[in-house]
Amino acid sequence: MSPVAAGAIVSGSGGRYRSGTKSGDGAAIQVLERDHPSFPKSVLLVEKPPQRLYAIGDLSMLEGRRVGIVGSREPSAYGIRVTYDAAQAAARAGLVVVSGLARGLDARAHRGALDAGGKTIAVLGCGVNVCYPLRNRDLYEEVREKGLLLSEMEPGEGALPKDFPRRNRIIAGLVEYLLVVEGEIKGGTSNTAEWMAKLGKHILAVPGRIDEPVAGSPNLLISQGAAVYRGPEDLFDAYGIARDAVEARERRELAAQLDLAFAGEPDLLGAEAKVFDLLGAKPLHVDVIADQTALDAGTLLAALSSLELKGLAVQLPGKQFALAPEETTPPARRRVRAATSAS
Repeated sequence: MSPVAAGAIVSGSGGRYRSGTKSGDGAAIQVLERDHPSFPKSVLLVEKPPQRLYAIGDLSMLEGRRVGIVGSREPSAYGIRVTYDAAQAAARAGLVVVSGLARGLDARAHRGALDAGGKTIAVLGCGVNVCYPLRNRDLYEEVREKGLLLSEMEPGEGALPKDFPRRNRIIAGLVEYLLVVEGEIKGGTSNTAEWMAKLGKHILAVPGRIDEPVAGSPNLLISQGAAVYRGPEDLFDAYGIARDAVEARERRELAAQLDLAFAGEPDLLGAEAKVFDLLGAKPLHVDVIADQTALDAGTLLAALSSLELKGLAVQLPGKQFALAPEETTPPARRRVRAATSAS
């Protein structure tokens, strides 16, 4: 369906769009006027703030702390990896990943957040019910279902180059920090960084090779005072997120996810959990296990016997014990027990 046709379907009386109106593919478009409880007040600080925003998806995405991750449409393999890893780490730490759904690194930022089971907002430079670029159709639909699509453009409006700087200022208005991974000195990535500077917000940038054009923008930003991004820990520090809290959150989420698959199986508790967490592929003598778990002989032997009966541990010659081989113990079951006992 063309953008014009889609716009005709969602238009209300007098050319205005009503909240809850259906787009051409059946998704509900929500209109966020400035007095709407979900309208992000930080966006009012941008130059010529929008009168309203159009949204499709989960408005609760606007309630969390948000980080922008942007970069080149023609990235390097290194940039792709850094963007994906940063987005995954941010999402797992509870941050909402914001980007522009452009091809290249914007798309990788959304993908990383979604793959981590986290939250993401795609700010569009076209109508919220228009997918651009078309190559990102699957990603657009996944963000619509699991995240939030947002735009100040009227529904049905197509993508024009002149509108992307407007989109970039919305991204800058939404986020607390912006991570610039790659981008040429002249381009959309630099434009988003300029909007951040106008708002007095902080930027992190990934340093790159001086002979790589896509490293031009982040290298320039670093020379102008942007913080150097060396890994997810820098994001955690910027947002005041304790690293041990992130690790604990990941363990809890892993345990919860895997417990869904093995809901009928009993958890390991107490002595069994201690021993299971200590054991590995390398055999350990029973005396070493006793020293490291601080269990008395009777409790330890009972725990080891129970783990053997459950197929989780094996006894080897010389009073040594190890985890059961992978081929006899379901990997998911082993991971969920380890995650549960470590949390």
